[in-house]
Amino acid sequence: MAKREENLFLKNKEKKPEKKRKKFLPERSFFKGAAGVFFCAAALAFAFCFALPRAGYSERKFGGAENYKCIVELWHIDSFEGGVGSRAEFLLKRAAEFEKTRAGVFVMVTPMTAETASERMAAGEYPDAVSYGYGVEVRNFSPIATEKKSPFGTLDGKVYAVPWCRGGYAILSRGELPQDKILKNAVVSKGEYTQPYAALAESGFVLENAAEKAPLDAYYRFVGGMADILVGTQRDVNRLNARGETVCITPLAGYNDLHQYFSVTAESSEKKYYAETFIDYVLSDSVQRKLPSIGMLSPYIAPAYGAEGLNAMQAEKDFKGISVFTPAAVYEEFSENARRAAEGDADALKKIKNLLV
Repeated sequence: MAKREENLFLKNKEKKPEKKRKKFLPERSFFKGAAGVFFCAAALAFAFCFALPRAGYSERKFGGAENYKCIVELWHIDSFEGGVGSRAEFLLKRAAEFEKTRAGVFVMVTPMTAETASERMAAGEYPDAVSYGYGVEVRNFSPIATEKKSPFGTLDGKVYAVPWCRGGYAILSRGELPQDKILKNAVVSKGEYTQPYAALAESGFVLENAAEKAPLDAYYRFVGGMADILVGTQRDVNRLNARGETVCITPLAGYNDLHQYFSVTAESSEKKYYAETFIDYVLSDSVQRKLPSIGMLSPYIAPAYGAEGLNAMQAEKDFKGISVFTPAAVYEEFSENARRAAEGDADALKKIKNLLV
């Protein structure tokens, strides 16, 4: 039966336009020097009065050494579409909360692309911790002292990557799915680092002449009536929920790689300790219950969602996946085999199953 999703999420407030800066046209060297001093002072004033408070650092004190203890640098990299809000902004808010309980400890969250992060780490530059998904080959990581763990982030019995939020794959359709599990007139939402074909194949579905599109294009193709079925993610469920669309939602429980992980790359024992302490805070039940605010799912508990589709996706936890440390060449081969498996190739299905954990 088709299930109607409720509109739970409000539209983001419009940002106020930035005020234009006045232009100074000094004609003498004295005025040029004065202008330079002025701009330096203005930049410092802006940083402390506007930039840092807006980034969630309004409670910080930078003036005295007695207030300073440790700065933990955290890089945040998105490798798949989220829910309804920014995961980087979510971490910024958690950092501000965490700092109020740890005097003198600051967590600096820096969003960046997978390409930039990989290049900087390859050049020997490391943060103290990384929030990331597939597509980033993290280097210099160390075991994490945590009770939470995932088979996809464990090596030789030790935890090197621990998920702090997740998404999920799902089939969205206008009617009931065929009993033979052969999907016709479908569009597949495919990101650079996502594997919807593996999720389909591991759940026993087969595609017949399906179209593949980038996530947003696939969504518009479905809502525009050009496809009867959308193989998408939690992001599409949130989009349709916001529109008040009536669709059938079938979670794909066989495979999932839509996880956002933490790894610790700190070199000093002090920064490693505080990085792990912050990770424990984000993994706590109190923070995990806030994930519905950004439309994401929890790897550990079952927060309440007003949308039945998201509740159904949250309930699915016994899925398989691949190690987040899978080398890029192996990952590409897995991706190609997953595509063939979703088209009914039995040999390709066996090959992807050999990599699943």
